[in-house]
Amino acid sequence: MEDNKIFSQELEEMRSQVAILKQKLDKQTIISDIHIRNSMIAKRSDMTRAIAATIVIGLISIPYSSYIFYKFGFSLYFIVASGLMVAICCGITIKQRCILKNLDFSQGNLLDVAEKLNKVRTHYHEWIKVAIPLILGWVTWLFYEGAKHMEPGPMQKGFFTGTIVGVLIGGVIGLLINRKIVKKSTEILAQISELQSL
Repeated sequence: MEDNKIFSQELEEMRSQVAILKQKLDKQTIISDIHIRNSMIAKRSDMTRAIAATIVIGLISIPYSSYIFYKFGFSLYFIVASGLMVAICCGITIKQRCILKNLDFSQGNLLDVAEKLNKVRTHYHEWIKVAIPLILGWVTWLFYEGAKHMEPGPMQKGFFTGTIVGVLIGGVIGLLINRKIVKKSTEILAQISELQSL
């Protein structure tokens, strides 16, 4: 009888220890969950800032480049097409930024968030396939307009050199931003998978 009593006390003590361990584990899981969600929010903020910078530069370039092209006497078709191209690219980028900005990592359904984020990641991953031919076509047309409307000489040579340097610098910066968005999106998707396994 006394053995049963001792066994019963030991069993109760073990149950209380298991309950305490379970509470600590649950608390640690919650802290881990909060930490991962905060990390995802920080990465998203980093991506939206980079995207916002490209939007601002794009919107500033529309009137500036239109004015410069007009002053050089470039064709109205080229000026309108250039402005339209940049405006459409800015519109698409604004849409992607809005999708990113509206993702709810703190309380939202993570499956829905992952699906939307994956669409953004895929867009940026595939965008290079559109952007490179678009830029090459535009630069070819720009060189044609420059050769047609500018007098051969130092001004034309400087314009072409500046164009090449600008396209290369812009291309490298654009590629780095694009890779950053794809990389951070992939990291967030991995964190969502980790959260779902908790």
